[in-house]
Amino acid sequence: MNKKTTILIHLPAYRDPELVPTIKDALAMAKYPKRIHFGICRQYCDADGFDNLDEFRGDRRFHIMDVPYLEAQGLPWARAQINENLLTNQDYILQLDSHHRFAQDWDETLLEMHGGLEAKGFKPILAAYLPLYDPFKEPEGRTPEPWQQTFASFYPHGTIFIQPNLLHGWKDMTEPPMSRFLSGHFCFARSEWARDVKHDPDIYFSGEELNLTVRSYTHGYDMFHPHKLVIWHSTMREERAGMLKWDDDSRNGIDFNKKQDYARKKIRVLLRTEEDSTIDLTGYDLGTARTLKEYEKYAGIHFKKKAVQKYTLDHNYPPNPYIHDDELWERTFLESFYYLVTVFKQDFPGNDYKHILVAFDDEQGLSINSRSIEGLQLKNFIEKGENIHYEAMFLIDKKPARVVYWGYSEERGWCERVEHKIN
Repeated sequence: MNKKTTILIHLPAYRDPELVPTIKDALAMAKYPKRIHFGICRQYCDADGFDNLDEFRGDRRFHIMDVPYLEAQGLPWARAQINENLLTNQDYILQLDSHHRFAQDWDETLLEMHGGLEAKGFKPILAAYLPLYDPFKEPEGRTPEPWQQTFASFYPHGTIFIQPNLLHGWKDMTEPPMSRFLSGHFCFARSEWARDVKHDPDIYFSGEELNLTVRSYTHGYDMFHPHKLVIWHSTMREERAGMLKWDDDSRNGIDFNKKQDYARKKIRVLLRTEEDSTIDLTGYDLGTARTLKEYEKYAGIHFKKKAVQKYTLDHNYPPNPYIHDDELWERTFLESFYYLVTVFKQDFPGNDYKHILVAFDDEQGLSINSRSIEGLQLKNFIEKGENIHYEAMFLIDKKPARVVYWGYSEERGWCERVEHKIN
């Protein structure tokens, strides 16, 4: 590859202790560090000190926008600042977060993958949920295999829970496999993508990836998982406890959930599952190169039904087997069911439970899905009074009518029981 080819690393950093280590590792591990540029939206608090960028400000490869953290307006807003104000004439863009580690010659590896796909006629974006690293256990804390993004469930508000999974078969791959989704924290593409598919600043946090996915696909872009280990990612929740955007919002009286709700409504309008004349998608709508239905058939997802094909659920790589007949295609879906389970300790005062059954039943009382709470989760429930709280997600051909929480004790048998209707 031409060593003069330039790459802009896109870093939206919100009070992040890993920002400077990320920059230094990207340069140290690049084959040609001189071609690496940085677009950084640094959302900072003066008292932190750990994200000071003064040592880089004299370098023309660094394009830095400093924003006091109380003026920050969410992750997609920060991404928009980078792409619209800091991206100049670079050839490629590498969209990341701001907490990463890099494999040796990562720049050349990405360019070779991308170039190989372009040579086959694709308009590629390399994207993945990156494997983890632990900044306190370097480098032995790095996950040793690449990951992919997979469908988990529809949320009730209409977006999709996308989860990481192993990129199965990666050791035998000679090129990147296709992907259903983009990742927020790792996308590599020609810089035209950042201009064609702008980040919508109304998408405050959740739903960013689904928004980018359907818009990029309908703008004619093709999505792929990198089949090699290139970059690692760290969520760093423990180190950044109390310093995340929603923490600061809460302390300063900003209703994070209200902003999230508006963003989700806007995504439903984008997905054509809701109509609202007050929502303006100008500049952030679907593209015209492909239709939304073409994406649904490619990915095996039905937005209006909140449904998915088994081929997708089994984590098979797209495209899904194509069905020309739309009526037949409509019958190939199972609906995705989501329920936020909460079992309160006050409803189960005993200390002798062997397990607590969580069962989803139909109108006749027949079980559709069930799970037994036991082990450490049950122990903490009994001894520490910690409520049982988790997201239940499974596929259905009929919706449950009720959820039942039912305790079982060897001495008392089936005992305390709580039932909730499901609307």
